Amino acid sequence: MADSAKKSTKKTKAAKATKKAAVAAPVTSAVKADPKKDPKKKSEFQNKLSRLGIKTKPNRKLVVIAGITALSSLIITLVTFGVLIYHYKSEAKAVRIAANIVPYPVLSVNGNVLWNTETYGSYLFELSSIRKFYESQGQDLTTDDGKKQLVELKEQLMTQLEDQQLVSQEAAKQRIKVTPKEIDDEFNKLTENAGGPDKVKETLQKLYGWTVDDFKKKIRFSLVQQKLADKISNDSSLNGVAKAKAEDLLKQIKGGADFAELAKTNSEDSSASAGGDLGFITKGQTVAEFEEAAFKLEVGQVSDIVKTQFGYHIIKSLEKKDDTVHVSHILIKGVDLESWLKEQRDKAKIGRYFKI
Repeated sequence: MADSAKKSTKKTKAAKATKKAAVAAPVTSAVKADPKKDPKKKSEFQNKLSRLGIKTKPNRKLVVIAGITALSSLIITLVTFGVLIYHYKSEAKAVRIAANIVPYPVLSVNGNVLWNTETYGSYLFELSSIRKFYESQGQDLTTDDGKKQLVELKEQLMTQLEDQQLVSQEAAKQRIKVTPKEIDDEFNKLTENAGGPDKVKETLQKLYGWTVDDFKKKIRFSLVQQKLADKISNDSSLNGVAKAKAEDLLKQIKGGADFAELAKTNSEDSSASAGGDLGFITKGQTVAEFEEAAFKLEVGQVSDIVKTQFGYHIIKSLEKKDDTVHVSHILIKGVDLESWLKEQRDKAKIGRYFKI
């Protein structure tokens, strides 16, 4: 009986194995039947495509030729637009589009053709604004006189772009930042004073051809420039000589020297020839620091040194009448943005790649 039981067990195991093989066989067959996974079948499939003239492998030669053709086309396009820009000074629509995509340089400041540059796209934008403004004022820049004036305006524009580079580079060194909130606040203030958003949009488009975004970019640069101007004006290392001279003049005045005579020989304001006499001034007519000091003085009194964006002032009150005060002053100019820019331009390496 034991032998019979063993034989029965063996038969059962054999039956199970046969059943597994029967199930596995079609699955294996199905896998092998897939030409994508069966190298032999795949090879046969590729041979059939080849007999039909269809190549199944990439043609490296064609890929290289296509790449060279694309590169050649790009180079020809860049050169073509370069000739239109640098030789013909084209302002055509296609050139404008290309100049806004490819940074063709018109000048560089302390750099080269690759960095610290102003582009032809920027130049055309500013030039378009200039043309629009003069047209809005009824001035024709296409006449003989108008063309001469346009040449002068283009030269001024190039200088303006150079100054923008100088300001931007120094602002970056000084880590001057302008936040979106500061831009929006200034825009809202200007909008309110100009009659509201719709009026501003209309005016921008009429006078300059600008959008609101264009205007906000201008506001941003203006704020950067103002912050830099403040830093320069308050830099003791730049303004020490001017301040020392003002202090010496104040000492002479307190010692009995004639105010008008000192103004004639030392003041750097246009009023110097008149002994510093500014006549009667009203509130809101001068910068805040000057106004505050002038209206506090008693008649005949001389102020201490007053610092403004223009430099160092010594103010004398001559007469008071109603809400006005008659004053004279001595101005010793410090380093302001204008004088700083002049000095920087003299030292800067400026390259122009575009002739007016």
